[in-house]
Amino acid sequence: MMFMSKITKTFLQVTLMGILLSACAGEKPLPYVECPKPFILADGERMVKSDRQNWTAELNWVDLVCEVTGPSNTELALFISGRFYANSAGAYSATLPVFIAFVTPDDEVISRMTRNISVSLKADTSGDFVSFKQMVNGLNVQLDAISNGMQVIVGFELSAEELASNISEKKRRLGY
Repeated sequence: MMFMSKITKTFLQVTLMGILLSACAGEKPLPYVECPKPFILADGERMVKSDRQNWTAELNWVDLVCEVTGPSNTELALFISGRFYANSAGAYSATLPVFIAFVTPDDEVISRMTRNISVSLKADTSGDFVSFKQMVNGLNVQLDAISNGMQVIVGFELSAEELASNISEKKRRLGY
């Protein structure tokens, strides 16, 4: 302990005291769980409507927070943000369906759900946009269901045509 800073020594002492106190009280410390990594599915990051509703929605950020709430349970809160663009002047509103999938390291989907994000925009010109943010909490998961390397994948629920359009647009932008 000669080369440790005072802060490190104090932290270690406080941590050790906390463990000893919980052991003396007869309570086991809560287990540690590595929070799954959240990602936006590249082919599901855009939703474009061009019939009567002429808008584009894009997901641009996702984060996940985990808290162990008991000896065998953890609660997750997912944060999603993006932008809702007008492709021409007008008033727009939409309910954006976003899927949330828990995926194992072997790409097996163990749980999937959909949440809706409501947005509206009064656009004076094409390109006007609003940002949207959504917190999805209350995602309770059994600790034994969370494994190292698990991911949480987020994207828009798309029709086959919308998905094909996203893939085609991505290939066009990348020069494939």
